[in-house]
Parts: sequence; structure tokens; C-alpha cells
Amino acid sequence: IVEFAKERRLKSKLLEASHRNAAVTGLAVDAVNKTLISVGDDSKLILWNFLTHGPHKKSPYILPAPATKLHHIRDSDLAAVALKDFSVILFDCSALEIVRRFGGGHHNHAGPIADLAFAPDGRTLYTASLDRTIRVWDVPTNQCIDWMGFRTAPTSLTVSPTGEFIATTHAGNLGISMWSDRSFYQTVFVDGAPLEPVEMDEPVPMAEITEGNAIRNNNNVLEAPKELGSDIDEENDVAKGPPEPKEAGMVTMSGLPVAHWKNLFHLELVKERNKPKEAPKKPPTAPFFLQSRSGESILNASSSQLEEDTNQKDEELAAAWSDDETDTKLSISAQKRAGSKDVISHQPKAKKRRMVTHHRSHLAALLLKNDYKAVTDHMATLGPSAIDVSLSTLCNGMHDLEHGLVLLTKAAEWLLEASKSRERYEAINSYLHRFIHLHNNVIAGIKESFMDDEEIKSFPEEQKRLLEIVEQLQDVQASDKLKDTMQNSLCLLRHFLRMV
Repeated sequence: IVEFAKERRLKSKLLEASHRNAAVTGLAVDAVNKTLISVGDDSKLILWNFLTHGPHKKSPYILPAPATKLHHIRDSDLAAVALKDFSVILFDCSALEIVRRFGGGHHNHAGPIADLAFAPDGRTLYTASLDRTIRVWDVPTNQCIDWMGFRTAPTSLTVSPTGEFIATTHAGNLGISMWSDRSFYQTVFVDGAPLEPVEMDEPVPMAEITEGNAIRNNNNVLEAPKELGSDIDEENDVAKGPPEPKEAGMVTMSGLPVAHWKNLFHLELVKERNKPKEAPKKPPTAPFFLQSRSGESILNASSSQLEEDTNQKDEELAAAWSDDETDTKLSISAQKRAGSKDVISHQPKAKKRRMVTHHRSHLAALLLKNDYKAVTDHMATLGPSAIDVSLSTLCNGMHDLEHGLVLLTKAAEWLLEASKSRERYEAINSYLHRFIHLHNNVIAGIKESFMDDEEIKSFPEEQKRLLEIVEQLQDVQASDKLKDTMQNSLCLLRHFLRMV
């Protein structure tokens, strides 16, 4: 009788907890794989135990309205449930109670909720509705912090793992729309709940297939034409150069990676950090491979024979590095070792090596051609260390003015022309900073000699030209004036942002 009563209670519990004559609209499994959560069209939320195959002892939980959607956060064991009254509740599956209810009054959706999504930290909830809006809810404060309107109703949405982007699909559109969260790269002020939705601009499609340009395959399915896809690939493959100014005199950036120009200001710190912590250790005296001769043991060889072999090798090396054409020691030693009977006079005369010519750098060659645009393009292809080496080899000091002064003047003319054009502004300024840092001693030495009254008359024109260009570079930079202008612009932008 006891077992019969127990079985009867279990059946009645199952009948009470099950979704009878109602559709199941959402399922989720907890993080430890022990509980299944289900919601249905009968306003029930049920927790099912995987071990007993039965409902939780406190299940079912009756919701305020029939459920249409379920989204579960496994980290916090919270479940967001969309209801048919166009509101959303947040259910705590551990405490078995509703902890938040989003919507109601003016902040409620005007249509069925199509999809739900949480931010990675679980503090933000996104709800997409068929009323052509998406609302953003702050979970801790239970407030609507953003309200976005679209031309067509969003049907689904998802959030990136970093929370920086959301992807949405819309009714009547075949593509996927990507949206960026502005709070990740600028300050966003939230002053109360929004009173009306912000109309969002539709993203520009990367590739759109229509009935006019589509091609049907054998299965009667629309496919993109080959010309459309090839044009997109070609546009992506072409490397974009620096942006061109819309008007003359406008400042443009280079578009290069930040590390290309920013590390030029900290090269000394990088060099100091990359110095070895310990001095190189002396290798062991014994070589790894011991010298030996086939068929003869080194241990049995006499000391006189070893000394004779050593002297013979020294003579051969000395003859190999000698420039004397009449030196025939190498041929004699080779003749003794090989047992040849050739005459020494038939040996060919040794050729003298030609003198090695030192080239400074490819940058110096371009500067001498006066092609300053090619110089700027070449510098954009180099890394910070290669830029430092190219600029430092233009002149090696006051003792190198005979050949290096021309290159210094050409480099100063290039920097002056590039600074006046205001193109690639941040990269040109970093090149100028590195140029002055490397050759400030030479420029200061030339200026000191110019200030000497006795040498003014005999002062070279090339050195005067270099000092004039350096003074013009100081006038072109006008750093204080630029800082004041940028500070004024920033103040105006902050004022306008507060007004909005």
C-alpha cells in the first residue's frame, strides 16, 4: 500500500509539472549538467532532474504570462524568459524566484519578442522585438539604457564574446548586420531611460544578391555572379595607400601601424631593455670534435712530428692570406703533401682582391636622386630599427662631414617638404624627431663653428644651407600653436557632447 501511494503521488506530481496540451517554447541545461530548464505556453517553468528523471520538488513555477523564449546564463544560473505580454523576467534557478522584470508601462515592447541575448559579463540584456526595435537593459539597475529603431523588424541577434559587437538579422533581408558598441572607444553618458528610439542607419552591404544580378544553378538556387565576387576580392587585395587630403593644407595620417612610428620615440628604452643580462661566457678549452688522422693514432705520434705538422699548417695559412705574387710556400707545401713532381714555375699567379666599396643605405641613394616622394614611400616599408639605422648612417659625426654633409642637407630638405605638405603627419614627425636626435651633435657643432667670427667668411655654403633648413623646420612645426588649436577643438567637442 505504501509503494502504491508513493507511485500515485509521483504520477500526480508528473502530471502537475508536465506541459500538458501546451507547446514547449524554451529549453536550457545548467553548467553542471544536472538540471534541465523548460518553459512552455502554459505559463510554467519546470526544473527537471537528470538523475531521477523527475521534476524538482518545488516545480512547476507559475510565470506571470505564457513564455515564448528562454535564454540561460550558466555562470550565474539566471534565466531570461520572454513572455507573451511583451515583457521579460529574470529567473534565479538557484533561489527559484523572479529577481527582475524588464518592461512595463512606457518601456515595454509593443510587439512579440523575437530573440534575447546577454553580454559576456551578464550585466547587460538585449531584447529584439517585432515592433522594429532593440532595447538594451542594465540588469543590476533594472533600467532601459538604450532603445534602437530599425526600418525592418529584427528577427534574431547575438553578442560577440568581447561584447564589442552585436549581429542582427532582419525581416525581408538575406544578410547579417553588424553593430559596434560606442562605449568601447568613447565615453557614453546615460542620463535616464530613453523616451524614444534612435533610428539606426542600415549598414552598407558588402555583397548583395538580387534577382537582377543573380544566376540560378542546376538546383534552381540563386548564386552570386562571378564578376561580383571577383571585384570584391580585387578591391580587398589592393593595398590602400595613405589617404589623400580633401583640401589643400589639411592634415592626413599615414595609416601605418602605431608601432611603426611610436617606437621611434622609445628606441633607447627598447635597446636598454634588450641588453643581455650576463656577459658572454668563454667556451670550454677542449673542442667538441678532436682532430684525428685515418690509420694513425694521435697518442702514438711524437711531439716533434706534431710540431712539424703545426708549423706546416701555419705556413699554408700565411701563404693563403699573403698578397705577394712571388710567394710559393703554399704550392711547395701542397706538392710535398700530395707527392706531386710538377714544377713550381707552372703555378698560376695569385690575384689581388679588389677593394670593398662601402655603401651607406638605400635611403642615401634615394636622397641623392632628389625623389622625396620615393623616400617617404621607402621609409613606410621599414621597421623602427631599420629606420634608425638608415638615418644614423647618413653622417657618422663631425669627422664625416666631407661625405655626410650633403646627405644631411638632402634629408633636411626632404623633411621640410614633407612637413609642409601635412601628409602622413604622425610618421613624418617621428622621422624628424629621430633625425634630430641622431644628428643633434653634428648640427650643434656646425652652429658653434658658424658663431665664431673668424670663420664666418670662410664658412662653407652647404653648412649654411643645413642650418637654414633646420630653422625653417622649427617654424613649420609650430608645436605650441598646434597644441592650442587641438585643445580648443577638444573643448568644443566636449561641449557639444554634453549638449547632446
